[in-house]
Amino acid sequence: MERHYRDGHTETWWAADARLGGYGPDSPSRLVVATTDPANLPEKATGYLAINLPHPDTPHATTSPHPPADLNEIVRLYGLRPWIEQSYKQIKDELGWADFQVRSDRAIRRHQTLVNWSFSFCWDRWFAPPGPPGCHRAGPVPR
Repeated sequence: MERHYRDGHTETWWAADARLGGYGPDSPSRLVVATTDPANLPEKATGYLAINLPHPDTPHATTSPHPPADLNEIVRLYGLRPWIEQSYKQIKDELGWADFQVRSDRAIRRHQTLVNWSFSFCWDRWFAPPGPPGCHRAGPVPR
């Protein structure tokens, strides 16, 4: 498949279902290998993915709680990983997602919800179009 990046360049990625132990294309847990170089499998450009998205052609694809996914969809989702990791790093390091001193599960989930809300607010403000110079409105920026 062709992966298209924000800077305009593209890369060709190959993917294949693999079998290992209980993993396989017809198992509830699949093992997928995604790479930019199938001949050499370079360490930094090859991912070994254990996933629970069923193969579209298997009988359990209709009974699985997860939607079936072909290899193109799995590689597309795998391409989102760096963005997710970058966002998680910002939430954890800058906004204090992991800095809590509470005891109950409910309090931890409340803290994490507030931090995630703060992160979303920061991203919204970052990408909002600028207003006139000297204008610091407290309300939402019209889009």
